[in-house]
Amino acid sequence: MEYPQEKDLEETNSSPTLEDENQDSFLEVEDTNSAPDDSYRVLARKYRPQNFSDLLGQETMVQILSNAFESGRIAHAYMLTGVRGIGKTTTARLLARSLNYSSDEINEPTINISKYGEHCKEIMESRHIDVLEMDAASRTGIADIREIIDSVSYATTSARFKIYIIDEVHMLSKSAFNGLLKTLEEPPPHVKFIFATTEVHKIPLTILSRCQRFDLKQLDEKNMMHLLSSVCKSENVEIPDNILSIIGRAASGSARDGLSILDQTITLSEHDPNLGEDSIREMLGLSDNSVIIDLFEAIESCDIEKALALIKLQTDKGADPLNIISSLGEIIHELTLLKVSREKNDNLLLGPENFSRLIAFQETLDVRTLSRFWQMILKASEEIKNSFNPDSALEMVVIRMAYVSDLPTPEEIIKNIDSNDKSKKKNITKQSAKEESLSHKNENKTSSSRIHSFEDIIEVAGKNKNLILKKFLQEDVRLVSFEIGHIDINVESGNEDIIKDLIAKLYEWTDQRWIINVSMKKGDDTIIEKQKQKQDDIITEFSNSDEMKKVLEAFPDSEITSVNKIEN
Repeated sequence: MEYPQEKDLEETNSSPTLEDENQDSFLEVEDTNSAPDDSYRVLARKYRPQNFSDLLGQETMVQILSNAFESGRIAHAYMLTGVRGIGKTTTARLLARSLNYSSDEINEPTINISKYGEHCKEIMESRHIDVLEMDAASRTGIADIREIIDSVSYATTSARFKIYIIDEVHMLSKSAFNGLLKTLEEPPPHVKFIFATTEVHKIPLTILSRCQRFDLKQLDEKNMMHLLSSVCKSENVEIPDNILSIIGRAASGSARDGLSILDQTITLSEHDPNLGEDSIREMLGLSDNSVIIDLFEAIESCDIEKALALIKLQTDKGADPLNIISSLGEIIHELTLLKVSREKNDNLLLGPENFSRLIAFQETLDVRTLSRFWQMILKASEEIKNSFNPDSALEMVVIRMAYVSDLPTPEEIIKNIDSNDKSKKKNITKQSAKEESLSHKNENKTSSSRIHSFEDIIEVAGKNKNLILKKFLQEDVRLVSFEIGHIDINVESGNEDIIKDLIAKLYEWTDQRWIINVSMKKGDDTIIEKQKQKQDDIITEFSNSDEMKKVLEAFPDSEITSVNKIEN
């Protein structure tokens, strides 16, 4: 790939936006003079944003800055906050470019900086004499700040504003903040401050109140996938979407982390053309979602031996104990959302099969139990993080969770108190409650598990008095194909929730997991349509009989609307 040089950037009059599907402006290359042409640059540097349209997910900030520059309401100090790798330093440089922008067409502050102006290249390369960058992590004292205080009174050399960019500003000492306070409150008109920090809570309120604050958002799944797939396209490499999704999740909203992991993945794929999820998870120390679901099922059923075996299976593959407990927490969170709202859908991350498992599994759980597990997960994360042996800590946490899962809930205890002698309490276990619940389910399954056709499902829905499902199956579903455990159907969009209900109920009725796939094929007529067509055929046949022709001739204004068979 040939990298655009400064000349190329100067000849570019506009930069495509994120919505432009044919071009990706954030794929421009920076730091053209920072390394020899034949040296490799990591993707995080190679695809660093070059203008404001490249800042994925920061539309609100860009709009505010655009309005401010157009109206002349330009602040004297800016505070940029956000997680590491989100683009704070890059944004600070872009802001410095905007404030000092000067070209043949525009000579005023503007965010329209897609074309390099007089000062742009030097600012982006951190070598402009009027744009001073300081790393507060290494220069924390009052002496460093005093240099800034002493220099603000001097006019600019060539640019419009003298701009001070202070990175990791939260690292400044108390005396340094105090020294900066007066200058920050009443700076000379030619001076602007841009601060960047990952820990805004450590910044004194007296400093924050004097800054215009922008909280840079973490990249959501959509923008992260767009970034990763666009970079792959530019690098002429093919990485499947499911692997990109894993990379995006591991990046935790950080564009830099995402590109760094992608860099590793591309290197790995060069020696493994059949790169799979297992290889990526091993590289990142991640756990397998299907195994995590197995682990939770083992914990919930108090199968400690199986749970410990599943943990060993993951750690032997290189999964980090902290990541395993984190993934377990994500599964619990997903189950809870499914239980209370049915709106959460992480199919891209979990995969359709795992998501179908969660749909069915959540029917056997209650929110209080899930909440109890969640609290244990939060505490367990700290235990594992601070443990001398994380593997052993994880095993102890899982054992504790399994024993807690077998304890009865307060509701179960109350229900099982002897009504004839309230002072006498029974020795109750959750297992007994589960067995009772299971016995009731088996009673239903005895009569409803014989499902061999789509019509059988409708019949079972009716027997279980689930009229909503029965109506949906009769009126809205066009059957494409039917197999025991797998159904392909054609339905109108907007029926996702009721399909989830159907999957859960089929598991409850048959004790078998079902996969329901929404197909683009037309499928058969609905049951109601078939019944109507059958009735129409009967009416037509009956109307054409000699006896009915005579009746209709005698009553010319009459018509046959239905034909009912009367059993003797």
